[in-house]
Amino acid sequence: MAAVEPVEPVRFDDVDAGVFVPVGVLLRRMRDLKGWKQRDLAQHSGFSLSFVAGLEGGSRSVRRVPIIMRLADVLSVPREQLFAWVVAEIEHHEKVLRGDGK
Repeated sequence: MAAVEPVEPVRFDDVDAGVFVPVGVLLRRMRDLKGWKQRDLAQHSGFSLSFVAGLEGGSRSVRRVPIIMRLADVLSVPREQLFAWVVAEIEHHEKVLRGDGK
């Protein structure tokens, strides 16, 4: 496997303030920062357009390590940061299921 160049963390004011933002929304923001359409992300990542649309729309979730790594690399976000966003989403959903979250 080729070495991945280090990239700077991406800052979003709401996320930095502790506001929960779904991973799909964050992926869309990252794609928008690159000036890409969903089709561009699909092409660069090797995922189908319907998969990308599902991720961004919330009907699909990101839970598999290889998918997280590929999306992070293609979108130029640190892998650790995307993993943290995924964990935050999982924790948020667990709180909601327990009745602790909104």
